Amino acid sequence: MNRKNLLITIGFIFFLIFSFLFLSSYKDEPVFAQASCPSSIDPSSIECLDYLRNQLSQLEKQQGTIQKQLKDEEYQQLTLSEKISYINNQIEQTEKVIKSLEVEIAANDVEIKLLQEAITELEDSISLLRQEISILEKSVTKRVTESYKYSYIGPLELFLDIKNLSNILRKTKYLAMTRSQDKKSLEDYGVKIDDIRSEEEILAEKKASLQIVRNSIEEEKIELAETRESLNAQKSERERLLAESKAKEAELLAAYQSNLKKLSDLDSAIIAYINTHGDQARMYGRVNGGDWIGRMGNTGYSSGAHLHFSVRSSNSGSVCNGNIPILSGHLREGEPSWITGWDGWRWPYMYAGSMRMPIAGPYVIMSQNYHQGYAIDLISFKTDRTVNYGAPIYAILPGTLYRGKDGYGGVYAYIVHDNGWVSCYLHIQE
Repeated sequence: MNRKNLLITIGFIFFLIFSFLFLSSYKDEPVFAQASCPSSIDPSSIECLDYLRNQLSQLEKQQGTIQKQLKDEEYQQLTLSEKISYINNQIEQTEKVIKSLEVEIAANDVEIKLLQEAITELEDSISLLRQEISILEKSVTKRVTESYKYSYIGPLELFLDIKNLSNILRKTKYLAMTRSQDKKSLEDYGVKIDDIRSEEEILAEKKASLQIVRNSIEEEKIELAETRESLNAQKSERERLLAESKAKEAELLAAYQSNLKKLSDLDSAIIAYINTHGDQARMYGRVNGGDWIGRMGNTGYSSGAHLHFSVRSSNSGSVCNGNIPILSGHLREGEPSWITGWDGWRWPYMYAGSMRMPIAGPYVIMSQNYHQGYAIDLISFKTDRTVNYGAPIYAILPGTLYRGKDGYGGVYAYIVHDNGWVSCYLHIQE
């Protein structure tokens, strides 16, 4: 029984391992579920090709939208980073001013303290002078009393006390002289008190003025501290927005990469359809915008497979010498690709603008801008960055399709559109 259970367990483990390996290998295989026509459409009909191209067009538009959103996020992140840098600089400057104000406040506090000590010393001096004046006043009062006493001694008293006359006269004279000196001292003390009080008032005014300045500096410091808090709040908000923008950018990049895989699958399905049903391409006559009219090649004087594309405003002159600036919004020039030309120019990715892309592919890159008037050269690449030889070429607008061959053997198609324009597609396959 145990042996049976052991065999069952081993078999179950092998089954799990085999299932895991199978699922892993299946995950790595290209998924074509979204790159095939629904069961209601005949896979060999032109409707199937139109369906696939419609899916491709929708994805390309979505990719263009994602590219624009990525550009917007990049610009927003740059703006937020610059604002955060500016706010950091403002905070740093505010901190410096606050520190200088703190130093100034500390210096004012020291000066106020010194003034207060000087005022206290003056107050003590006034108090001592008042005590001295009080003592002097008592002494003067006593001497005035004695002087008054001796000043009113009558003749009889002088006669009866003749022995002490000279002593009395001497004492009276002393009292009068001392009283005069005391009077002068009292006057000097009074002047000194007035002087000290005046100096005290001056110091008190200085202290009050300094205190006002200190309070003003303290208020400025408080305002700067509030400004600093406001700047920190702004910085935190912008850092939050920056983090959100980066998270959104990561989501957009993930969606963009996911769409690249879908585009590759759709492009492969369209190429496979064209290889199988090549006779269904529109060769001449009436076409609608987006109709398949050929495949990218290198016929004639060509340095490799590419599409020479141009648009003229009228059916006069050489049809492949364009006079309408395609890059003025009709097609949109994107970021530089991985390819750098011989002249150092980074070939840019291209996206639909006001007109649809004339060539399909996961990557469409412009290898040469305006030449022969306003013509540009476009190359379709696969997701592995190899040339997408045979990539389908589409009519950009409805009109009448014609074909021709230039003097170098280059096969081209051109369409006289309903609005009077003429579009040219050169170097297409025979």
